[in-house]
Amino acid sequence: MSTPDKEYPLLWWKQEGREGINGQQVTGCDLPYTCRHSLNESYWDQSPLVLVNVGQVDHGLPPQEEFDAGKKAMIFYGAEAPKKFERDPKIIGRFTYRFTFNPTSDYVTSYFGTDIIDMVLEPPPVSLEHKNTMRKQGFVNSEGKGLAPIAWIVSNCFSFSGRHFYVYQLQKYIDIDIYGHCNPTRPWPTDIDGKDLSPEQIVAQYKFYLAFENNNCDYYVTEKLQRAYKAAAIPIVDGPKDYSAFAATRTALIQTEDHTPKSLARLVKELDSNDDLYRNRIGYKYPKDPSHRPTTKDLSPYFVRTWTNPNPNPPKEGSHRQAWPPSYEESICRVCELAHDISEGLVQLDPMQRLQADTTCVLKKHYHITWFIEYHWRIALAILTSIAVLVYLLTRRPVKQLWMPLVKSVLPHRWRQDNTYVELPVVNDDLVN
Repeated sequence: MSTPDKEYPLLWWKQEGREGINGQQVTGCDLPYTCRHSLNESYWDQSPLVLVNVGQVDHGLPPQEEFDAGKKAMIFYGAEAPKKFERDPKIIGRFTYRFTFNPTSDYVTSYFGTDIIDMVLEPPPVSLEHKNTMRKQGFVNSEGKGLAPIAWIVSNCFSFSGRHFYVYQLQKYIDIDIYGHCNPTRPWPTDIDGKDLSPEQIVAQYKFYLAFENNNCDYYVTEKLQRAYKAAAIPIVDGPKDYSAFAATRTALIQTEDHTPKSLARLVKELDSNDDLYRNRIGYKYPKDPSHRPTTKDLSPYFVRTWTNPNPNPPKEGSHRQAWPPSYEESICRVCELAHDISEGLVQLDPMQRLQADTTCVLKKHYHITWFIEYHWRIALAILTSIAVLVYLLTRRPVKQLWMPLVKSVLPHRWRQDNTYVELPVVNDDLVN
């Protein structure tokens, strides 16, 4: 029987760059035992669980024998969008449990918690009138150049979604101020003292923000949406197809799913030029009645239900229940609980229980945008040119001398048509010669 001071190791497999977690105790679980994170492989025999971070998979996994024998279980950990190998059953099928952002995972770590409601309802950092002024004047170091309606802060220049193709087309119809490392259109702004502004301070000056994820996967929504909510900018989102759990109101978000670049630009221009229409979209920050302080009654009931925690307490020993909204702290307590139960013989591992390939992502969603919009006439011209060249070559006399005898030899002399036999037309040899 376990004692209150008994401790179980949680072994992380070769976690370079994660040395800070080594030796940390799992606390706040309200359990009669505890667990401790370790990167020390000397705990291999003692730890029934081995956690593998998503970044480690490409560099090698632990020996498989004890997992196949049901002596240990491997936990896949990753807060980022699913990687290519997660679609490969030969790799992901070596894991027993999943610890990711997806609420369908065995253990969940989310970018969002109950604080998202407070984030949405907190007063805006600047007034709508200030945003309109910034549209004309810009930042202190912008030499009087007004801001674009839309801002985008981006550091990852490559994305599986192809979001940059969509943005490229969108720029044809409306101005976008891009900050960061990927083709920025503006320098990073500073305050009057020359200190760099934070991303939230930058976005707060804008009326719209591109909260584009680098992958289009179910439930994969990150701090990009948080940034827009904090800054009181209307989020233009591109990520999972279903954003209902993350939409503060029915009209809070503008999804690329519903718009071509041209129609999206038209909508933004309409909202940008009409404060009443803009307030209708973002009434939780800028209500039409300035004296009204928005509450949860002004938000989507589904959004409020999703992020109101009905189970604020960590799970008790033996319960294995998942609190909601999920948190890393709550989930790691459940992992500790599993380590205890396996070690004490309360849970028998099934070596046949393995993860299935992840098929929740839409790959290269926007890669077609540039090809079909930008190059459609070039593609059509290339096809027509190829056909013309082929016809020309086939009708030239030297070429006909090659293919006409071939046609005569391959086709049967008689042709069946409508249950009657008809003679094939005789090819004039003079035409061939």
